[in-house]
Amino acid sequence: MMSNVGFPDGLGISREEISERFEKQSPSEYDNCLIVIRKSDSLRIGECWLGVPDSNGVSNTDVKLFPEYWNKGYGKEIKRGLVDYLFTNRSDCLAVKADPKKSNIASQKMQEHVGAKRIEKGAEYPIKYIENYFPPEENLLYMVFRDDWYKNKGKQE
Repeated sequence: MMSNVGFPDGLGISREEISERFEKQSPSEYDNCLIVIRKSDSLRIGECWLGVPDSNGVSNTDVKLFPEYWNKGYGKEIKRGLVDYLFTNRSDCLAVKADPKKSNIASQKMQEHVGAKRIEKGAEYPIKYIENYFPPEENLLYMVFRDDWYKNKGKQE
């Protein structure tokens, strides 16, 4: 599952190390790795992340699924749920960002599915210091803004 984010051979950590990492997490849903469990059969199919908004009101999300669950709509559903959760539960969240690799077309489509815009240098956006969010050259920057989310939410359902 890590091949599209720069780790073609995985992370090189054992199941025990992963289990230990989860045991040490705080009970908060924010800034922790969350397990993605398929509702139909309680199968673990990946992980996701829900970041606390920073001082500019920008949060980060991440979705990683096992390859056998790619291209089935799970990523879009999870991303939509994460964005909705942030905008519903965090009044301080003004935008949700993601920075997929240029080669990761599926992640780019997932961002666009939830109404995220590809952010271009030099353009005007409703976030202070947006230039600080640009990722390394091999990645793109996408953001979904709170106002756009609520305007378009009904169209995504």
